[in-house]
Amino acid sequence: MRTVTCLTEAGETRYYLEDDTGRPVPEVMQFLKFRDNRGLARNTLRLNCYQLQNYYEYLKEADKDYKDVGIDDIAEFMAWLQNPDILKKVVPIRFEPARAPQTINENIDTVILFYDYLIRRGGLENRLSDKLVKFVSRPQHNYKSFLYGIGENRPVRSHVLKMPVPRRNIRRISKDEAVLLLDACTNFRDYFLLYLLFETGMRIGEALSLWLEDFDMDGLKITVNDRGSLPNQAEIKTVHSPRRLDCTQELMDLFTRYVCESHTCQINTNHVFVKLRGRDAGTPMDYACVDNLFRVLRKKTGIRITPHVFRHTSLSLLYADGWAPELLRIRAGHKNIYTTLNTYVHPTEDELTAEFKKAAPRLSQPVIGGKEGKR
Repeated sequence: MRTVTCLTEAGETRYYLEDDTGRPVPEVMQFLKFRDNRGLARNTLRLNCYQLQNYYEYLKEADKDYKDVGIDDIAEFMAWLQNPDILKKVVPIRFEPARAPQTINENIDTVILFYDYLIRRGGLENRLSDKLVKFVSRPQHNYKSFLYGIGENRPVRSHVLKMPVPRRNIRRISKDEAVLLLDACTNFRDYFLLYLLFETGMRIGEALSLWLEDFDMDGLKITVNDRGSLPNQAEIKTVHSPRRLDCTQELMDLFTRYVCESHTCQINTNHVFVKLRGRDAGTPMDYACVDNLFRVLRKKTGIRITPHVFRHTSLSLLYADGWAPELLRIRAGHKNIYTTLNTYVHPTEDELTAEFKKAAPRLSQPVIGGKEGKR
């Protein structure tokens, strides 16, 4: 089994699953086409294909047909994702799971969606997806809307098979580290890109999708537009991502300088970020260029940095400055406010320590044997 990249007649990059004989797996291809027609992002389709590749590799090792599996088989698939050697006669000792709980849950979610599609399309009698879903009347969310409790709460879907995911603090950098990373840039394009990510908190795909006309220099705003498939494979994540972002005059000044230096008469694209060297100089900057840039930055500075860390840092700083969660949701381009709450609305360890020191005098008690304890 392997995931194959192909080009459609319209020149768009898509993916399908190929079996060991070199033939496409028809039911997976139909599922991915259905998801594509719904308008899901290219990266989501690629991830779904890899997740179903994992599932079909498990079915092959377990000698099972996808039409005949039950809930116990899906539970075994979860165990296989943690330890791919579990079906072998000799199972080596593994001290750490092969995949993180969040990754395993995402694989199971895709498999359930796959079976749900097959049932709705018709031709599959095994209603496996119905058996793996339960309805919960009161979801456990911290955020409650203004009208919460007035009307009856609607039940929501929840999957029966789900691994507990330990809470992980998002990675952020300090302002001093941001300055160190900016100083490590060897050209002004990279400097401007890092500055843009730090100030706006946009995703790297959104940054690579920017066109020159998206910058409103008078209004100090940047518009994130959905232009579909682009030559550099950049794309926005969801239909909720298009938005207008306020920015500073300093960022606009950097944009003006960058355009004057890099967008010469030889440049034939209105993509903001372009390649600077090599035979592809002047073409839109792509994900491979970004990967190379951040690999160099990690090596030069010793800072574990990715484009998304800039996004986390920017939005966390806005929350620390008093931004309301709904404002953060809009600036982040999130569909659901719970994503914003669960990701950014959390105090840091330094904030907890500072608040504890404020409350410590109210918690203090006389110490036995101390001056206050003697009578």
